[in-house]
Amino acid sequence: MTFWSGPRTQALTKELYGDAEGSHATCSEVSVAQYCQPQAFKQAQMSPHVAPKSGGFFEAADFRARFPDGRIGSAPSLSSPEHGKRLYETAVEDMIGAYQAFLVY
Repeated sequence: MTFWSGPRTQALTKELYGDAEGSHATCSEVSVAQYCQPQAFKQAQMSPHVAPKSGGFFEAADFRARFPDGRIGSAPSLSSPEHGKRLYETAVEDMIGAYQAFLVY
């Protein structure tokens, strides 16, 4: 299980970002990083606001050519440390629930 794969975390991610979450350099990843490392928080202009979705890529150079800013289908400018705190706490709840279910199994 990853921090973003639990049911509560998935629901919160959908609520906060909808289709702008993307699949790389996602809003939730950036929010958790901002929460955990506030001293590294930066603002950057991103164009387009929501990055193109993946059409696939073959290797690192191809990825960099297709997605030069690293984003795939995401709009990390929607991220915030406050969202990161909520996502972190929700992910902890999901992990505890998964562990408790494992113990019962």
